[in-house]
Amino acid sequence: MFSHKCKRNVLYVCMLLITLVVGCSSEEEPEPTPEEAFQAYAALWENGNYEAMYEFLSDESKEMITKETFVERYTNIFSGIQATDLTVQLITEEEVPDEIEVEKEETEPGTVVTLLYEQSMDSLAGDLLFEAEATLIFKVEETEEEVEKEWVIDWKPSLILPQLEVGDIVRPRTLHPKRGEIIDRHGNGLAINGEVFEVGIVPGSLPEEKSISIHALSEVLEITEEEIEKLLNQGWVRDDTFVPLKSIPLENTTVLEEVTNIQGGTYRQVGGRVYPLKDAAAHLIGYIGPITKEELEKVEDQGYSASSEIGKAGLELLLEEQLRGQSGGIITIVDASGKQKEVIAEKAPVDGELIQLTIDSDIQKSVYQQLEGEVGTAVALHPTNGDVLSLVNAPAYDPNEFVLGISNERRQELNDEGAMLNRFTYTYAPGSTIKPVTAAIALENDWDPHKKITIDGHTWQNSPSWGDYKVRRVTDPGHDVDLNDALVYSDNIYFAQMALDVGVHEIEQGLIKFGFGEKIPFTYGIGNAQIANATITKEEQLADTSYGQGQMLISPLHLALLYTSFVNEGSIPKPTLLLEESNGELWKENVIELENANYILDALKDVIQTPRGTGRNANIENLSLAGKTGTTEHKASQDETGKETGWFVAVDTEDPQLLVLMMVEHVEDRGGSGYVVPKVRDVFLDVR
Repeated sequence: MFSHKCKRNVLYVCMLLITLVVGCSSEEEPEPTPEEAFQAYAALWENGNYEAMYEFLSDESKEMITKETFVERYTNIFSGIQATDLTVQLITEEEVPDEIEVEKEETEPGTVVTLLYEQSMDSLAGDLLFEAEATLIFKVEETEEEVEKEWVIDWKPSLILPQLEVGDIVRPRTLHPKRGEIIDRHGNGLAINGEVFEVGIVPGSLPEEKSISIHALSEVLEITEEEIEKLLNQGWVRDDTFVPLKSIPLENTTVLEEVTNIQGGTYRQVGGRVYPLKDAAAHLIGYIGPITKEELEKVEDQGYSASSEIGKAGLELLLEEQLRGQSGGIITIVDASGKQKEVIAEKAPVDGELIQLTIDSDIQKSVYQQLEGEVGTAVALHPTNGDVLSLVNAPAYDPNEFVLGISNERRQELNDEGAMLNRFTYTYAPGSTIKPVTAAIALENDWDPHKKITIDGHTWQNSPSWGDYKVRRVTDPGHDVDLNDALVYSDNIYFAQMALDVGVHEIEQGLIKFGFGEKIPFTYGIGNAQIANATITKEEQLADTSYGQGQMLISPLHLALLYTSFVNEGSIPKPTLLLEESNGELWKENVIELENANYILDALKDVIQTPRGTGRNANIENLSLAGKTGTTEHKASQDETGKETGWFVAVDTEDPQLLVLMMVEHVEDRGGSGYVVPKVRDVFLDVR
């Protein structure tokens, strides 16, 4: 419990104890001093060795308190007040220089000495510092073989804490801080300290056949009868006490009415963590819950207790240190009747910080509405200053369920559905959404965007060495293709040929310039983008990489950031989630020349505004959007039909304040990436 003091050498203490207990075996041995006895006692105290301390007590003191009670009282008091760094130091000891010999008279048995000492420690109520007195009595015992001389402690409760008297009780109490709230950029609550209904039972109000009410409550609250019985059988439960069973949201008045119609069922309104956006922001915000034994073991020295709640997921977990605040405490002394006598120390709690995010609740809800019922994820951000406006995942869960009390069955159900998986932190093959970046790299390496390439048919391979592997394209426009055409029609063959002409080294170096292989500087842990598992070693792999297949992986946030370079004069802003950090700082400066960025942007406008463009269904009157579709195929060979993931990213070009990227899994037989296009369009319509 207590930290070891270097000034107290344990070996010295043990030797001193032997000397003091055995006493003087001959007249030449120096007589023990009260200071030495108390210092040995203090060293044991500092190290929490209460059993050994008891051996220093006088016979009269041992008659007053048993060893078991002595140890139990010290243990309970000092653990209860969370004492650490205890120091007990004599302040009346006078040292005599070694060179001066002082003749001492023999001490009479029964001699009483009072020593003044200083006691200091840290506690749940802050630093404690006391001055106190200890009374020691000189004890002499003669046997046939020897004379034992020692100083013993005349113990009384004030030797635990100076304020304690016989019959007094020390009452420590932790003062819990208010958890910091999380709000969006406009001040709307994302995780707030609200109120909930706590449903429970007053045992004395149950009918004679209490099983009837217990069964009914089990049905209404969706908890087992065994769980209710276990709660009712807790040691502190009395007939007139309220036994909480489950918490429910304030708006759930239907359940409340059902509960109050059951004999013995009742409720009360209590404080609770509330997540207003529910499923829409579940993976972003996360939730809190009661601390587990394993968690407590890791953070017990940080002010947590067995009754604490702690962040379990999302920002509630990531920002736990800022949100939880600092606990305070109060230590009082009460007499045997329970009446408070004195406040020893009190430290006010420090509430957690208010965290304001760059998130926009309206955009967050709008994006989630488009993804609800799907498997996918989405990012919305401000493309010029890097503010992240939404991070959405589907399927999702309602974090309020975890705070109110979730059954193991329901938790398993969410796991089986994949609702607990946070997809926006993972990396994926981006498909054709990477083509604008491939094009930008080619332009930076002097690729002529107006050069027409003749491509015949829907398949192509560079040489017979490719074997059965061929690059396939969806659309054959029936004419030669330049870079603008290739982006508008999303022509895989054009990009494969372009990448081979530009060269593997140039493509890899260009992607590295865009942040591949680098950690994104972001509050959330986001997976690093990779070009390949190691390096690109084959022409076929380079071809696949050019249009976002092969071994390329990238997170949705990183992919969205790549598109900001086209509306941000060739630079990429640092992504920001905490509003206080929003300053428009750049993450990647001048990754492409302005002229090349403008060319790509114009081509991406055509993707949406051209009748044959793959993103034409996102065209909105009086809104100039630029965008790109992408479909990722997941299959073992080119000949089989596999699963598909659809992507679409769009940005407002005239008033670049919103960029939305969305990914939906299992779009095979639903139009591929075309299935995602109207979903992104509807977000722009909803929040414009």
